[in-house]
Amino acid sequence: MKLLLDTHVFLWAVGDSRKLPSRIIGMLESDEHQLLVSAASAWEIAIKSGIGKQMVWHHGPPADLLDDFIGRLGATRLPIHIRHAVEVWRFRDCRNKDPFDRMLATQAVLEGASLVTADAAFGDFPGLTTLWDE
Repeated sequence: MKLLLDTHVFLWAVGDSRKLPSRIIGMLESDEHQLLVSAASAWEIAIKSGIGKQMVWHHGPPADLLDDFIGRLGATRLPIHIRHAVEVWRFRDCRNKDPFDRMLATQAVLEGASLVTADAAFGDFPGLTTLWDE
């Protein structure tokens, strides 16, 4: 199964995995699943940490470490393609207007992946499958 990690899940996986449910940790550690980290998450981390928003990024400048952390997770880097960008329109009626969330939802749907997220704001994205345990 393909698993696209929401930005906070990626940060928790590389920084504080205690915030992740045991089922999700098991899935992230399993060779049965392909882990994906979107360029949208790298962009979100760089932008938000650069303007002083708390991104739980305590390891230095993101540019120096993102590739290393993605590699340590054994994840695949998911670029943003033109088809991803133009398909974001499919979620134009969703309540969640966050552009990073919209891109992640679009990529998950188009790539046939489940989005691993604790964010309930993804609830009204049609066709999107999310994974989380409380």
